[in-house]
Amino acid sequence: MVCEVSFRSKQGKTVVLRVYSDKVEVTGDFFTSEEDLEKLEKCLANGNRECNVYILGVEITELFDAVQECRKSKKD
Repeated sequence: MVCEVSFRSKQGKTVVLRVYSDKVEVTGDFFTSEEDLEKLEKCLANGNRECNVYILGVEITELFDAVQECRKSKKD
């Protein structure tokens, strides 16, 4: 695992993000379908800021920024 980070989204939802070398896992108390969650995780793992998914309670840009920060901290 590269890193794990927990944070509160701007909308007040708890998010736990785990970044591995080849994948990203996102859990928390936000709302989305299982299919959209899988798409989101793949999208973030590929380094995409724009993901065509519906998620309630957290902005995709918040997740993307957290993934980038984890990857940056691993390089330092």
